[in-house]
Amino acid sequence: MTQTQARMVAGGLALLSLPLLFAGLSQTQAADNMGFADPAFQSTWNRTDLPVANHTTVRTWYWGPAPNSPGLIEPNAESPGGVHLVQYFDKSRMEINNPTANRNDRFFVTNGLLTVELISGRMQIGASQYVTRTAACIPATGDPGDTTAPTYAGLQQVSNTTLGDHFAPDRTGQVVTATISRDGTVGSDPSMAVMTTTRGAYFDPTTKHNVPEVFWTFLNQSGPIVENGQATTGRLNDPWFYASGLPISEAYWTKATIQGRLTNVLIQMYERRALTYVPTNVPGFQVEMANIGQHYYDWRYRGAGSCSGTPGPTFQPTQAVVTPGVTGTPGTATAVPQATGTAEISPVPSGTIVIATGTVVKATPPTSTAVPTSSPNPCLECRSPTPGNTPVGTQVP
Repeated sequence: MTQTQARMVAGGLALLSLPLLFAGLSQTQAADNMGFADPAFQSTWNRTDLPVANHTTVRTWYWGPAPNSPGLIEPNAESPGGVHLVQYFDKSRMEINNPTANRNDRFFVTNGLLTVELISGRMQIGASQYVTRTAACIPATGDPGDTTAPTYAGLQQVSNTTLGDHFAPDRTGQVVTATISRDGTVGSDPSMAVMTTTRGAYFDPTTKHNVPEVFWTFLNQSGPIVENGQATTGRLNDPWFYASGLPISEAYWTKATIQGRLTNVLIQMYERRALTYVPTNVPGFQVEMANIGQHYYDWRYRGAGSCSGTPGPTFQPTQAVVTPGVTGTPGTATAVPQATGTAEISPVPSGTIVIATGTVVKATPPTSTAVPTSSPNPCLECRSPTPGNTPVGTQVP
């Protein structure tokens, strides 16, 4: 058994045999997995994505094949010590905001509000604390370098963010024919009226946006999951907005380059995810969650997404080095401030910080201030639950 396999089994993946567990990944790919920064992160991933990894089911990833970064410590004003433990995946970022809460609660692990931050250009470091940057000129869908799909910045004038709300009327029962361009120009394509699966199925009274039937079905679907270490069948999202958050824009048809081909895509922004619908994809992969975790990491830590073409400000991640603690006793973290000019917006505070029960986390500064040009772990980006690879940075199904 390799060190990586031993770590995964110790973390709770022993519920399935190792050959079955790694059926969907080559030995090299499995060895490249970074591991989970907290057992709660692994349990959350297991619930929806372990059945995909071991080919129990054929469907799109909810998080991604494996973590895309090590555990990181990021500022969060309301968390103990002013920081929280996070980890990035293709599709999102997992985070533990209150390590003293009930670890069995569904919301002990949450998603960051990455969509809102990318669209608004305001990086959140507390419930009401933000750092003003620039909205991300990164295509929300499509191949890397796509020049047709709307960028997060282009979606600003149709989305609810901390800059303001853009409400829509109740369109329940109406088919989506609205279109949107790269810069956010809204139009209409009456020919899309034949796509009856996009009729409005739910109008959210809080954010005042409509959810098309195809997305509503996806967010409420049931299927194979792993719950409390046991394979079973249940709702993938419970409640329906657990992974995505609430809708913050309407759904729009757009054109995006996918595997080199210009394709019709229905896209909608949610608080925590971006959903896409590609009718020409095979069943199980027609609705997918965009790779917003990759996009956000590159925007936050690598200066990507500057509309001017000049790289934006870069921030160095503070890695969390996880070692076992005393069972049943809250862990602590000795946070080491980063070097001047490479910290988050302010240095991670020194002192003892409660991170998670039974876990000791030590924050250490990065070893290099160089800004990489690829995503956190390129080999993870090119993996898919089906045979074959996609180019680095292409949306992983």
